[in-house]
Amino acid sequence: MRKGMIRAISVTGVFLLTLSGVWAANIWKVVDENGNVVYTDQPPRDGSTPMDLPELSIIATDIQVKHTPVGGKKAKARTSGELRKLYRDFRITRPLPEETFWGTANAVVVTWGSKTPLTPDLSVRLFVDGKAQEAPPTGGVSLTLDRGEHKVSAELRDAGNRRIMRTESVTFFVKQSSVNFSGSATTPSGGSG
Repeated sequence: MRKGMIRAISVTGVFLLTLSGVWAANIWKVVDENGNVVYTDQPPRDGSTPMDLPELSIIATDIQVKHTPVGGKKAKARTSGELRKLYRDFRITRPLPEETFWGTANAVVVTWGSKTPLTPDLSVRLFVDGKAQEAPPTGGVSLTLDRGEHKVSAELRDAGNRRIMRTESVTFFVKQSSVNFSGSATTPSGGSG
């Protein structure tokens, strides 16, 4: 009894799967009262018949398609020209030209960037008053500078350490309030006022 029931369920299941495959192959074109056309695999209520679609064309070929798995090979290295074009807007974003920093304990944050995010294979060389220093490829650095005029620029370099772009030099100023010039006049002790 048990074997017979299992056989009946199996045959019924195969029949239903075959039948659902036939139904899934039908496509109906439905035009609503506003003239909108919808193609659907669901039979419309008006009892229309499915469309007659031609069989799909299948062309055999001996071309081998290579699939690169996600996280597989590195992307092809870009040429210096491609990188220059991609990062042509690379620039110092802070400080602004002729900006003056007051009361910052001589600390200045220098930032740079491009509309196109910098990739990890790129590096940045920062030039502060003509002296080169390595810097992280994204973001910025905090510098402690003496009072006075300063110039900063940056170079974007590729994986082979070749210069791609150099920013314009930005001039800025670091100034501090002096306790000697606090704004209140005092007279030396013992003097007359």
